[in-house]
Amino acid sequence: MKFFVGEKNIGNEVTKADVQKVIDHLSQKGWDVAYGMRENELTSDDEKDRQRELEDAFADDFMNCLDELGL
Repeated sequence: MKFFVGEKNIGNEVTKADVQKVIDHLSQKGWDVAYGMRENELTSDDEKDRQRELEDAFADDFMNCLDELGL
């Protein structure tokens, strides 16, 4: 599944550079993440049955990432 992250996902005073740090951090954890404000995309038919599970796991890693980066 491809996830998209933009400044509005993180906070009011976040820069594009901050977003890129988050994207890099999540990518290192194995997530397919890109810059942007749009709907997340399924990348295979297998993911359709697990979409909610994948979104929940990503949300957990995303929040942990923000804590780790101090954002």
